[in-house]
Amino acid sequence: MQVPEIMSWLKGYIDPVNSMLEELNPPGGKTALENAVADALSIGGKRVRATLALLWCEVYSGDYRPAVPLAAAYELAHASALIQDDIIDRSEMRRGVESIEVKYGLTTALLASDLLLFNVPKMVAKYTDLDSRRLAKILDLLGEACRATTWGEFIDMQMAHDGEGTENEYEEMIRMKTSSLLSAPCASGALVGGASEEGAAAASRFGEEVGLAYQIQDDALDLVGEEAELGKPVLTDLRGGKKSFVLMHCISRCSGEDRGFISGLVNRSGPYGKDEVSRLRRLIEATGSLDYARQKIAMHTTNARTALDSVPEREATSRLREMTEYLAARYY
Repeated sequence: MQVPEIMSWLKGYIDPVNSMLEELNPPGGKTALENAVADALSIGGKRVRATLALLWCEVYSGDYRPAVPLAAAYELAHASALIQDDIIDRSEMRRGVESIEVKYGLTTALLASDLLLFNVPKMVAKYTDLDSRRLAKILDLLGEACRATTWGEFIDMQMAHDGEGTENEYEEMIRMKTSSLLSAPCASGALVGGASEEGAAAASRFGEEVGLAYQIQDDALDLVGEEAELGKPVLTDLRGGKKSFVLMHCISRCSGEDRGFISGLVNRSGPYGKDEVSRLRRLIEATGSLDYARQKIAMHTTNARTALDSVPEREATSRLREMTEYLAARYY
């Protein structure tokens, strides 16, 4: 994970989560299923959800450690979702390495996704001393996040299949598909740390806004990013007919000829030529579509910072601000 020097503190939060995940799913297993699960966790990426849960716990309790099992639970759920996402999108690569389906086959990939998800309650079960109402709320947040993510994925598929969709529909889709699995660990981490209902609500708002900024940026990178930095082919979403603010804005401001050109790129099975990629990116620049998406990202980033105004001011609060800027402006 490439992070700015200013965020050198991140490793101290990630290491305890990785240790718990490796204890549950040791690397070097004897079966393909064990190895598929271990690989899914090792290529799971930046541990964003885990870190947010830990930081929000620390905001209210002064200590991140009580939220480590919760952080591990969300990483298990996220890794499970990524396996299914790659299957649905027919993605061969995930962060520069083969996807779980490509490496182990469809059957093992599906079972690995199940095993990861079914280990989630084992992590939450570690909270034997937590107040029952608080624990029930955490379970509800976790279940609702998984439910919303599933529906968001389905709506994303439907929008791609139908070839239709408005900006409002796109934003609601990414709110379900992405933001739900960022807002829930924030609110849950705050609850483990002793936050009131109002405090947990502020954490939830923060996570939702960060999630929206994060996904808009991710979708933009599919169109204008570089494969070497992304760890996967560019224009993957375009090939699958996926919507984004950049693409919808660009199409709405193109001439008929240019709209026809872009339509010919959508859902394409063959490779894209360098000239085609260059032309698409020139159109995105000429229509100001990337700047338009950046304005949306800036708005949600501002909303996330505003959500922090009502919470205790600790070092963890400052680190949440750093995370906000980093995730919204990342280039990979």
